[in-house]
Order: sequence, then structure tokens, then C-alpha cells
Amino acid sequence: MPKHLLLILLLLWASVGAAQAQSSVSGRILDGKDQSPLIGANVLVRSLSADSVKSGAAADSDGNFTVAGLPAGRYELSVSFLGYQTLQRQFSLAGQPVALGTLSMSSGGVALKGVEVVGKAAAAVQKGDTSQFNAGSYKTNPDANAQDLITKMPGVTVDPASGKVQAQGEQVQRILVDGKEFFGNDPDAVLKNIPAEVIDKIQVYDRASDQAQFTGFDDGNQQKTINIVTKPQFRNGQFGRVQAGYGPQDDRYQVSGNINQFKGKQRLSVVAQSNNINQQNFGTEDLLGVVGNSRQSGGGGQGQGGGRAGGGGGGGNASDFQVGQQGGISKTHAIGLNYSNMWGTKTDVQGSYFFNLSDNTASSNLLRRYVAPGGLSQDLRYSENSLSTSRNINNRFNMRLDHKFDSLNSLLWRPSLSVQRNTGNSLLDGRTFEVAASEAEQSQGGNNSSYRSALTGITAGNQLLYRHRFVKKGRTVSVGLNTTYNDKNGDNTLLSNTSSVDTTGATQTALLNQFSELTQTGWAWNGNINYTEPLGQYSQLQAEYRVSYTPNDSDKKTYNFSPGEQEYSLLNDTLSSVFESRYLTNSGGLTYRFQNKEFQWMAGATVQHAQLRSDQTYPRPALTERTFLNVLPNAMVRYNFSRQQNLRLNYQMRTNSPNISQLQEVVNNANPLQLTTGNPNLRQENQHNLFLRYSSAVPEKSTSFFALLSGSYTNNYITNSTVYAASGPVTFEGIVIPAGGQLTRPVNLDKQYSLRSFINYSLPLSFIKSNLNVNANATYSQSPGLVFGELNYSRTPSVGLGVVLSSNVSPELDFTISSNSSQSYVSNTLASQVNRQYFRQNTSLRLSWILAKGITLQSDIRHQLYTGLTAGYNQNFVLWNASLGKKIFAKQQGEIKLYAFDLLKQNNNIQVNNTAAYFETTQTNILQRYFMVMFTYNIRSFNGASRDDTAPGEERRPQGQRPGGFGPPAGGGRPGGYGPPAGGGM
Repeated sequence: MPKHLLLILLLLWASVGAAQAQSSVSGRILDGKDQSPLIGANVLVRSLSADSVKSGAAADSDGNFTVAGLPAGRYELSVSFLGYQTLQRQFSLAGQPVALGTLSMSSGGVALKGVEVVGKAAAAVQKGDTSQFNAGSYKTNPDANAQDLITKMPGVTVDPASGKVQAQGEQVQRILVDGKEFFGNDPDAVLKNIPAEVIDKIQVYDRASDQAQFTGFDDGNQQKTINIVTKPQFRNGQFGRVQAGYGPQDDRYQVSGNINQFKGKQRLSVVAQSNNINQQNFGTEDLLGVVGNSRQSGGGGQGQGGGRAGGGGGGGNASDFQVGQQGGISKTHAIGLNYSNMWGTKTDVQGSYFFNLSDNTASSNLLRRYVAPGGLSQDLRYSENSLSTSRNINNRFNMRLDHKFDSLNSLLWRPSLSVQRNTGNSLLDGRTFEVAASEAEQSQGGNNSSYRSALTGITAGNQLLYRHRFVKKGRTVSVGLNTTYNDKNGDNTLLSNTSSVDTTGATQTALLNQFSELTQTGWAWNGNINYTEPLGQYSQLQAEYRVSYTPNDSDKKTYNFSPGEQEYSLLNDTLSSVFESRYLTNSGGLTYRFQNKEFQWMAGATVQHAQLRSDQTYPRPALTERTFLNVLPNAMVRYNFSRQQNLRLNYQMRTNSPNISQLQEVVNNANPLQLTTGNPNLRQENQHNLFLRYSSAVPEKSTSFFALLSGSYTNNYITNSTVYAASGPVTFEGIVIPAGGQLTRPVNLDKQYSLRSFINYSLPLSFIKSNLNVNANATYSQSPGLVFGELNYSRTPSVGLGVVLSSNVSPELDFTISSNSSQSYVSNTLASQVNRQYFRQNTSLRLSWILAKGITLQSDIRHQLYTGLTAGYNQNFVLWNASLGKKIFAKQQGEIKLYAFDLLKQNNNIQVNNTAAYFETTQTNILQRYFMVMFTYNIRSFNGASRDDTAPGEERRPQGQRPGGFGPPAGGGRPGGYGPPAGGGM
């Protein structure tokens, strides 16, 4: 037997042996009346034979807890939770784990009259992989919502341009309320519709998939998640707000509202809005396709928009969790419903429905500068002016149903459905030109076109997961089946006039009048079975088999206009495509896990066999078949130095298959100077991912620190090859590129990688009653690309610093001062003329001040500095939004305010994109200064809620200091500026 194998066996034997010496106790803590889980309930286990031996835990989002690492003996378990009587149980351990089952707690703790004990809870606590923040340690204005609260917490930020929330350097993909989904997967809807006053704790953690939560084996499908834990006294009642505003100067208006009803385990919420001030707040599935963006072949890179309420940020990538707002100016009508409840004692159901209707008008100008090949001495550029209008209608439904047949068997069902309709028109004027050293411009080609499209899409999904626990602890089996269906159909019309200069200097003109019909149908089937077997108390083995099948069909026919017949009857073979793709994978793997109180590690590997088959009829017959065989390793190590300190390391290898748009060899000539097509010979990507994170908190000092380092390396990276027709028309693989035009086509290249580091330190500044967050980051990335047939690597190192000072003075004075700066460098191995240095700084001051009884002043000032861009695109402006209001009615539930957006009229929207082939700068029209008179009414009614019912760590406040009620604050215009209240904030 090889020595290394013998050593591994000895280590496994030692781990199993050590596990036998200790045991654990587990259970589930529920409300004795409605059987809802008591999230965060405190569990303390005390040895009856040695009083000094104590261990503890906190109940998770389902009320479950486990206290491990206990030697044999007699113990007393004590469970406490605010507003409930303490529960105690005695039990004995004799080497085997003890399951106490359901522990029901009774409400109504003992009240001590005439005695007030004021304690200060730790602001931050680290519990394993979960960072928990006490909401009572962060003072907010009475009108504050969840977003205002979480941005005061260590490591939590909101990007000014996109409004996306980041926590611990990662984008937050899901926000839960008391462990349950709220409005599906839309974080924005949660943050704008939960008042800060009802929040007890904020928990930040990596949420594992439903499968991983059941088996305990990390499958790599984690999402950065924030869980909002509400105060028990606010879990029965109604809260919300209605709002209306109008600005006669530019006919600006806004109407919105939200109402939330919490009744124990039943929760119902309704949100709605109608406005023409660019409050959009769409999720990914709300945007089927935007005409203004579909005609540009943008790339990844840095972008910066103006104030969000003023049209901010420009589009986003559909692959992102939440798409940024559309560029331009939008009129939006939206309504949403959210429902969650326990049906009986065994079925947990959650569901949401959204309807969005958006009309958008966008005017933009773009300047693109190419990485020139070695033989081209002049500077190649492309400029474009466009005007587009679009209407997007979306209906979206999501549901999650978790049924527990008994303590050993459960079924999880997650259906979803989205139906969309997108129509749009755009006008485009573009030209390609070269710039000599003397700055003289030489035109290569130009294009004027009109494009109209109408597209309908249906997306449906189902996820089924059956889970079974055997009587033997740690032995489980689960079977999953996931299906996805996509159907898109529509048509478009293109009218264009393209001019080009040939080698003789003569100008050639080409006219296009075309009509296209598109039908795409795609399925994805994914089945898996997992089995886990305990190898001792702390060791476990998982066996997994997975099969997936993805058939996709696409039929696009393009017809030229026939003058004689006066209709589109001439089939254009080159621009038509009939394409089928089939992707089948079979994989099986083994993973070993060891876990005790301090140390956990996992290691495993999966063998994957994949077949990719594509069959093309148009534009030319082609059949491609490829087979891939990969061994995909994975590993995870986590060490808990203490309950407040831990270190985690993850490694995983994945494969990514090309999608049907990348595979089908059909030419998109929506812009005849910027042609795109697919490549049926693409191979799957092989990606290695590494992640390291350290977290620490010192509760007694209310400080916290975390650091992360992540990296990825990809072979067969799917990138672009760009071909340019410099001196005349060029034919490339049967595709005619007009003079001055280019063709972009996906290809596989190696050596794509990225590195990223991020650190954050938070501490209180008691002398000014505020909290300080300091962070630093550094990134480095390399992206390959083929530029006019030559290999180019685009490399982008970047460093950044940030600081946030948030007030903790009183609810009457709430301010946040922040500044973030970054320096980026872009270099190219092929040519240096497009190398750039960018400096970006965003400094802001948010202030909310109750000047006197019922008088409120709110102001948001943001300074944006962005240098290193193309001449005329550098930014240096101040966006200032402000409001002055008066509370009305006996309980001050109402407010009338005068609101001003962009007082200095400097708001703008500029984006920068960097790719291996070019860098570009885009400027889009944006909403600027307007004034609005607004009326807001706060709805608040909590059964049994008393102002003296404070949560642990929350200071008692005198009567009369809560004029704002419980509705979300004015927030729709943030973070670009203190805008009108989001109200419905979808």
C-alpha cells in the first residue's frame, strides 16, 4: 500500500475515533401557539456534573439548533427568547447524539414593574459563517427603511449607479424576512418595504442551496444573503404607506403605495407604483430585451451613471441577478403581491406575483476606440448616435412550497412563470473612421438605419426535490428534478443605408429593406440523486449522480423586400438560420466531509461526460458533434478559532457550455457596420474557482473585521474575435463585411483569469456617537481576444479605498458620509494606443433631520469625479437632492413636503466599457432638475405592540419621538440622491 494512502486511512481512522468520544444535542424551537420558528432563540447547555462546562447555539431560520462537542454526562438545556418564558430540559449523553425534537415556547415573560434595566447588546457578532448585527445599535430616522439601516452596518454598501447591495465585498442576491422569501428574489422590493423600526437583527451569510442545506455538503451554489429578523412584538399588525406627488413645471408625477399585513405565520404584502421619474426597479426576468441596448455589442468593464432617480446607470447584463435601470427616461406602472403562510403544521408556502409596464425613451452617443493590429498605424474609431423607444410588459409569478410528510420525509416544489412582450423602435447614425497622428479623420464607412422589433417570450420553470432522512443520523437520500422551458417568437424590420469608401476613394452605397421572423424554443432537464452515509459522528460520505439534457431549436427567416411584388418575399439565405443544439451530460461523484465544533473539511471529485451536438440548415448545412470528459475536483476547509472568528477556503472546478445564441451561425445585421454571428464549433469552458475568507468580531468592543481573496482561471474561455474591413469589402467565411464595417464572432481562447481582494474594518467612534467603516480592495484581470486575427490580452489592475461614517446620535439626526475612490489601469499586449488610466471618486452626504416638532429636512449631496476618459466625457459634477416637509394629523402619520431633484442641474449618465478589442464611452440622456409637491400617509397598526417593548440592545426612546410612523422613507431617488419615496418600490 502506498505510504500516502496509508497516511490518509490513518487520519480518517483517527477522525472517526475522536468523534466517538463526544456527542451532540439538537432540536427545533417553535412558538407554542402558531408553531412558527423562533429565529435566533438563544440555547445554552450546562453540564450538571461540572457547572463550568457550558456550550451554546442560536436557532437558525427554521428554528433548528445543534450543540456539538459534548462529552458523556448529564446536562441541562435552557432556551430563552424575547417575549417568551424560558424553557428548560434535562437530558443525558452516553456517546450517541440526542434529538429533543420540537421545543415549544410560551409567550408572556415575567415583567418587573418599577424596574428598568437598560443593557447594550453587542453591535456585531460572528456566529460561524454568519455575521449578525443588532439593529438597536444603529440609530435611524423614524422614517427609515431597511435599506437605510443596513447601509450603516459593517461591510454593507449600496452602489450609487445601479442600486445593487453588496455585503462583505459580494453582491447580495437574496434578502429574506424571518428566514422566508419576500417578493421572490428581488432584494430592492424588500429593502424599500420593510421599516427599520420593526427590525431586530440583520444576518449576513452565504445561503446554501436547498440540496446542500439538507445534506450538509457544499455544492458551490451559494448566494450572498441578508436575513432580516423582525421584533416579535411587530409580527402581528399592518404597516405601509401611500404617497402621491406632482411637479407642474415638467409634468412630473408619482403615485405609489404599499401595505403589509403580518399575522403570525401569515404575511401578505401589496406594492404598486406609477410614475414618470425613472423609478423602475426591475429584476432580471422583467427585461426580455431592450432595443436600445440590443443594437450595441457592449463588453464588460466599468460604468458610472448619474443619479438613479434621474435615469441612472444605463442597462445591465442579463446574467446579473438584478438588472440595472435602463438608460434614458422611463414611465413605469407596476404592481406586486407577496404571500407566505403555514398551511397546517406541515406545509410552508410562499408566493409572489409582479406586473410591470414600462415605456422608455433613450438617446445616446457612443465613441469606441479599437485595439489596432500591428500593421495599422492609424487610430481606428467608431462613433454612433441613436434614439430608441421601447415598451416592455411583464407578468411574473414565483412560488415555493415545502411540505413535510413527517419528520423523515419532505417535498420541495418551486414553480415559476414569466410572460413578456417587448416592442421597440430605434434610429441609428454610425460611422467608422481612422484618426492620423495629425488628428485628421478619414472616413471608412457610415450607416443610417431604422429598426423595429416586437418580441414575445414565455419562461417557465419547475424545481422538485424529495428528501428522506433515515432513522440512522446522517444517512439521507434525496432526488431532484429541475425543468426549464423558454419560448421566444417575434419579428423585426430593418431599413438601412450603408456607405463605404473603396480603394479608389469612391463612395459605395448599399440599401437594405428586410423583414425577419424568429422562433426559439428551449428546454433544460436536470435530474439528480444524492445519498449520504455517516462514517462516524463527525464524518460523512456523499455519492451523487446527475444527468442533464438541454435541447434548443431556433428558426430565423429573413426576407428582402421585392419591389415588384411590394412585399417581403425574397428569402435571404445568408441572414437566415435554422439551428438545433443538444447538450447531454452525465456525471457521478464522491465527496467526503469531516466536521466538529472547530474544524470542517470536505474533498471530492466528479467525473463528467458531456456531448454537444449542433445541426444547422441555414445559412449553410453543417453538423457538429463534440464529446468532453472531465474530472471536476472540489474542496472546502473551514476552521473556527472561536464563535467570533473563522477562516474558510473553497475550491471548485466547473464547466460552462455555450448557449444557442453563441452557437448558431446567423448574422445579426441590425447595425450593418457592427455585424455579429455565432460559432457552431465552440467548446465548453473549464473554470477553476478559489475563495478564501476570514471573519472576526469583538462583541464587547462592537468591532468587526473580514477579509476575502478570490480568483478564477478559465480555459476554453468564450470570448470574441473581431474582423475589420479596412480598405474595402471583405468576405469572411461567407459573410460579406462592408468597407468600414466589422464582424464579431465568439471563439474559445485560454488564459482568462481574475483575482480580487477585499478587506473591511468597522468600529464605533463613541466621542461623536457614530460608526466608522473602512475598506480597501484590489483586483487584477486578464481577458483574451482576437483582434483582426491577432491575439490580444487586455489586463486591468485596480485598487480602491472606501470610508463610511454613519451617525448613531439620535433618531432625530441621521447622517451618512461616505467616499469611495478607485484607480484602474487598462493595458493591451497587442497595441498601447488604447491603454488608459481611470480614476473614479464618489463622495456623498445623506442627512435626515427633524428640526422641530413635525418639521423635517432631508438632503442628499453626491460629488462624482471620473477622469481618464475620452475628451469631453470626463465627469466632475454635484448631484444635490433635498426636501422640506411638515408632519400632519394627530399622530403625525401624514406629511406634506416640497422635494427638489438635481438642484444644480448637473446630473449626467456616462458609462465606460473595456474589452479585448476596444474601449468605449457612452453617454445617455437623463432626467434632470424638477420640483415636486408630495403627500405621504403612513399606515401603522400593531396588535399588542408597545413602545416599551424594546428588543435587546435597543435603547428606550421618550414618547413623541416617532413622528414618522412605520412606512418606508423617501428612498426611490437614492442612492443617486434623496429622491421621492419609493413607496411601492418594485
